[in-house]
Amino acid sequence: MMTETAAAPAPGTPVTGAGQGTGSPGRAALLRALEELAREQGVSNVGLREVARRAGLSHAAPTHFFGSREGMIRALAFEGLELLDDELCVAQERDAQLPGRERLVSDAKEFVAFAQRHPAHFDAIFRTPSAAAGDGSLDRARRAALDGLRALVAEVHAAGDIGGDVETAFLQLCTLSHGIASLAVDGLLQGLDEVPEGPNAAADVVERIIRAQVAQLP
Repeated sequence: MMTETAAAPAPGTPVTGAGQGTGSPGRAALLRALEELAREQGVSNVGLREVARRAGLSHAAPTHFFGSREGMIRALAFEGLELLDDELCVAQERDAQLPGRERLVSDAKEFVAFAQRHPAHFDAIFRTPSAAAGDGSLDRARRAALDGLRALVAEVHAAGDIGGDVETAFLQLCTLSHGIASLAVDGLLQGLDEVPEGPNAAADVVERIIRAQVAQLP
């Protein structure tokens, strides 16, 4: 069994996004173990010792690398925000030639798809306590993750493809994307009466809801 032991940070030491030993194999193993366990039972139900056992490390390893359970979940959240930014940037570049409203539909669909591909990261980013006392870095990073969508809405608005107020349209799309993503991660889309049966049922209803909402933008 692989073990990692070292003096843990003093209790209450704030651990920001990167944490300690960002490039350490032990740290990476703990994050992978946390992700696996969170996929199985939800990030809020995972304990430090359980993560250490799954990673094959000593029970002190999570505290050494992350300072606390919150610090470990925050590290997963920061990792997820990097993934989200990368995947949304790729999707926006891919769809840059589409008509404006189609670009908004595609961006919302990609956000939901991210949540379905990375449910543990989605939980850590959006559905856990926001920040350690005195540390607003995660909240700032969450807001920054939405800057790409805000810029896209502004661009589509400037091109005349939507009207009204840019910030209102941006908030509508944020609310829409996050709400559908939460339903998808929780497996609730499949339970809706209007969803047809079949392997692509969830994807079909996601697109249908998104298109209906984007069509209602001024």
